[in-house]
Amino acid sequence: MDDIVEIPSSRGPLRLRPEREEDLAFRYRLFCDSRPELALLPLEPAMREQLMQHQFRAQTVSYRAQFPNARFEVIELDGAAIGRIVVDRPGSAIHIIDQAITPQYRNLGLGSTIMRALMQEAARAGLPVRLMVSTANDPSQRLYLRLGFVPIQTGVTHIELEWRAGREPASAAPAP
Repeated sequence: MDDIVEIPSSRGPLRLRPEREEDLAFRYRLFCDSRPELALLPLEPAMREQLMQHQFRAQTVSYRAQFPNARFEVIELDGAAIGRIVVDRPGSAIHIIDQAITPQYRNLGLGSTIMRALMQEAARAGLPVRLMVSTANDPSQRLYLRLGFVPIQTGVTHIELEWRAGREPASAAPAP
């Protein structure tokens, strides 16, 4: 696979490129922006910052260890970093490990555009797309269900979802 992937979008081409060391500060800000529930914890700001730094480092180390062959990419629009995606392709599925878009670029269809490109890749390869989503993340759950993902396993904190080519998205299903 090429190092840079371009995906057409209504806002212009999205570029997915490998993460670099200089992306660390951006990735940390994105990590923090993607966890607003932690801002509600009754902690002093310095303690919250320490917790976020620890969680960020733990996620980084864990993802690299669990998914050594995954693609860790920064999403760019007009040359600016606007998100991150981690995709593992173990051969049996396309597994979305992590996807996050900065708050100012959410709800513009960019995440859906990337997901549809991955779904097309999976359909061509005859593979399912799988991902985990937090049970507390209603917006993401609604997005994935709208795209045609179905729950395959539900836990206390996360739901595993799967998409397979040929399944009609809920929004495209005919009315009874």
